Amino acid sequence: MPDSVARDCIENMLANSTWSDFGYKVQALAAHVLLRLGYQVTEVNQRGHPDLTAFWEGREFRFEVEAEVTGPRLRQLTKADFDSLIATHHGYYALAISFPAPRWILVPASKLVSRIQPSPNQVLEALSDKEYSAMWTRAYVELLRDSQRQIRRASFSDLSEWALAGSGL
Repeated sequence: MPDSVARDCIENMLANSTWSDFGYKVQALAAHVLLRLGYQVTEVNQRGHPDLTAFWEGREFRFEVEAEVTGPRLRQLTKADFDSLIATHHGYYALAISFPAPRWILVPASKLVSRIQPSPNQVLEALSDKEYSAMWTRAYVELLRDSQRQIRRASFSDLSEWALAGSGL
């Protein structure tokens, strides 16, 4: 059963922002997911690549983040997105699914290297790291549930600054 508080938080975010602003806010929330998972967030880029850079146990991780806003569609990384991920051994494409329940699909960049056609969510899910995706989803749902008031009031810039300072929600 989906977490209704987390789903309501997502619905509120979407109702009170443009699609673009919603996507940026989800990207900043992904940085807070990383904090909850014990990473040190070192970059949150509104423009440029990768979207997020973080360190965990001395290893660099890079993420290209997308938020599903209007429902499933075909997706493909741009060359710039992909190039920013393969510069490290730990690059991921992170897709936030909003409905019917908030969850994440994290696909290692190495599994996307030979894909030349856009992929539907089902293919991305099949290629995903299921355990890592589940960890992100648990942390995300807890974040949405625990911090819905702060999330509602905060901007992308606020959320990004807090994440970079190591001040999780």
